[in-house]
Amino acid sequence: MKKHDFPTKPVSFIFFLLRPYALQVFILALIAIIWAADNSLESYLVKLMLDALEITPKESTNLITQLKVPVVLYISLRVFINIVGRFHDYINLRIMPYFNKKVLILLTKYIQKHSHSYFQSHFGGSIVSKISIIADTTESIFNDLIYSFIYPFFTLALVTLTIGAVHYKFGVILIIWSIIFIIVSYRLSLQVQQLSEQLTEKYTTLVGKLIDNVTNILAVRLYARRKYEVKYLESSAQEKAEKAQELKWNDLKRNAVMEMLANILIGILIYYLILERQKNHITIGDFALVLTLGLSILDIVWDLSRNYIRFVENLGKCSQALATIMVPYEIKDAPEARPLKVQKGIIEFKNVSFDYYGTRLFKNINIKIKENEKVGIVGSSGSGKTTLLNLIARLWDVKEGAILIDGQNIKNITQDSLHQNISFIPQDPLLFSRTVLDNIRYGNLDASEEEVIEAAKYAHAHVFISALPNRYNTFLGEKGATLSGGQRQRIAIARAILKKAKILIMDEATSALDSETEYYIQESFEYLMKNKTVLVVAHRLSTLLKMDRLIVLHEGKVVEEGTHEALLQQRGVYAKLWHYQLRKAASASKIIA
Repeated sequence: MKKHDFPTKPVSFIFFLLRPYALQVFILALIAIIWAADNSLESYLVKLMLDALEITPKESTNLITQLKVPVVLYISLRVFINIVGRFHDYINLRIMPYFNKKVLILLTKYIQKHSHSYFQSHFGGSIVSKISIIADTTESIFNDLIYSFIYPFFTLALVTLTIGAVHYKFGVILIIWSIIFIIVSYRLSLQVQQLSEQLTEKYTTLVGKLIDNVTNILAVRLYARRKYEVKYLESSAQEKAEKAQELKWNDLKRNAVMEMLANILIGILIYYLILERQKNHITIGDFALVLTLGLSILDIVWDLSRNYIRFVENLGKCSQALATIMVPYEIKDAPEARPLKVQKGIIEFKNVSFDYYGTRLFKNINIKIKENEKVGIVGSSGSGKTTLLNLIARLWDVKEGAILIDGQNIKNITQDSLHQNISFIPQDPLLFSRTVLDNIRYGNLDASEEEVIEAAKYAHAHVFISALPNRYNTFLGEKGATLSGGQRQRIAIARAILKKAKILIMDEATSALDSETEYYIQESFEYLMKNKTVLVVAHRLSTLLKMDRLIVLHEGKVVEEGTHEALLQQRGVYAKLWHYQLRKAASASKIIA
């Protein structure tokens, strides 16, 4: 496939998932047909028993003989249907739990390949909600295809044939009525899928906002914004309620029309049954058979209509969620992409241009970072420092030009191999709600516990980890909430040490830390930087004094390069930034004093 590895339309998506279970699905469909036949067979055997009772006098010794065949067949049919039912349950339990798992895993694999901008423009909670919706609705759609369409269709066909065998007139009545019922039901349900898609969008948006509210509950409290947050959520909740009400109003109108059609059918059947019985054209058994199957037809067609509505609603929900999750990748591996091979760690920007949301940020940037060179990236806010680092990690794609690592264009190598060769430490440490051991070992999944502890020691993290309730097996809260900022950063450093990548990128890794914590982390950095090519962005320029070279960005261009001392002598952009920070630090010292 050109855009995806699998279909993105709900029904096609389901059949794609069920391909490994083709035989089991065929058996389930066959069982649904057997159940459909059972409705007519049971009623017909009851008719035979009633006819035998009608023609055989009560005192006759032949009654048992007359009833023996239909009674034995009826009981045998019940036993057979029970066996089929249990076989159905067995097949179902072999498929459905793994079907749901397959959906979740498949979608998780897919979203992980989305670009950085995708996750910036979608609520995390909304994405998770839509994955959950797809998993639930695909299972429901599959069940509807088997039990809400195959079963009712064959039941309707067989019941119509059975009733028509009693008298053609009843068969004609049922056929005409069923056609009218299905057409009217279809016409009344045309809006359902669209309304369902709209409701799903409103629902997932509301869930995303709720999760955002809960995640940032501390900010809500500290800024006394509880009423504001409720009001902020209220508009989304109101929109969702309005769409839900509109969908239910559609259901109400449809149900009223369907009930009227059902009552019309029963009235017509009873009228003609009485007429035919008066003419002695039908037996008591025929009367009971037609009336019983007629009532069952009502249930079947009513369920068919209701299930169709549910099917369309689920189709709408699934379609809307898939449309959000399954968008084509913005950044993807080239067809002939090869693994990155890094020996020296030389990074080169060649005439790189980049637009950030329609605004030209870089134009014809040329930078070369040598093997094992330690380079600081400097510039005022908005100059593109972080974006430059993100381009190396290919979180964004350059518009023009090329970025090379050891002479290999990063657009021609696999993204996984690129990221495997880069240790990236952002300002906000990326910690999972898992144990300390799991978080550090994330840098090297094959590392032993001893190697994890050694990395923690180099990161000055072992002491505080040893003081935790369960040491390295202590479970961290969301994003490591149970640790201080400095402790979280040291966990991230230990992880990077364990990764042992040739290229190290640090983005404002110490900007939010106090001086004492920064001192210990700087010591960790010295160990971490050994024999690596390093790029560092730091708000405090004093943290870059040990860099081999500084690159100064201004208005999308490299305006200065050199050591700290050389740049001060140029009295350019860097010198202004340096002296500004010195004045700011001096002012802060006076205020504290």
